[in-house]
Amino acid sequence: MLNSVLSKLENVLAAGSLAAAAALAILQVLLRTLFDQVLFWSEEAIIYLVISATFFGAVIALRHNEHVSVDILSTLLKERGRRVLGYVAVLLTLFYFGVVGWFAWVLMFEPSSRLTNTPALDLPLWVVMLPVPIGFTLLFLRTVEILGRMLRGRDPYPEAAETLLEAEGGAPLDESQLEPDDADGERLDTDQPGEDDKGNDR
Repeated sequence: MLNSVLSKLENVLAAGSLAAAAALAILQVLLRTLFDQVLFWSEEAIIYLVISATFFGAVIALRHNEHVSVDILSTLLKERGRRVLGYVAVLLTLFYFGVVGWFAWVLMFEPSSRLTNTPALDLPLWVVMLPVPIGFTLLFLRTVEILGRMLRGRDPYPEAAETLLEAEGGAPLDESQLEPDDADGERLDTDQPGEDDKGNDR
């Protein structure tokens, strides 16, 4: 239940921020081109929306195990060594998200965050900074969830896409629709004429 709620929240925040930034950029271009009007605050708003989409998108990437990883060391280890290395990596990630997330929340309550306003939007600084601590908190929670699955011997990334098509949101490949293969792995040419067709050609 909690996983489903968090997934929907992350998807809405990431997609909503990116969609709002794109819509605002298009609106700005149309107003400038057609009506010679300028939204002076649009550039600043787009920057903050893209930053928000980046942090919330990072949570989704973690959920699907899509972050860039270097696995040179793990290829040199045996199964037990790779398992230990996986625990070390998750614990270091958890420590990093926890520390940075903690200081992000501390910075939110600093007087400068409440008393300083943004130049164009004229919003308190803590408002536009809010996606940073929220993003790191969600990253921390997701990492705890990954560690829990590892300790229970389950797949730590059950939502990871098996193919690039699935990673891009496409439908999984239906293997039953593929052409049949012969014993040597070569695709059978089902379009070759049979004996009856040869007889008809004569």
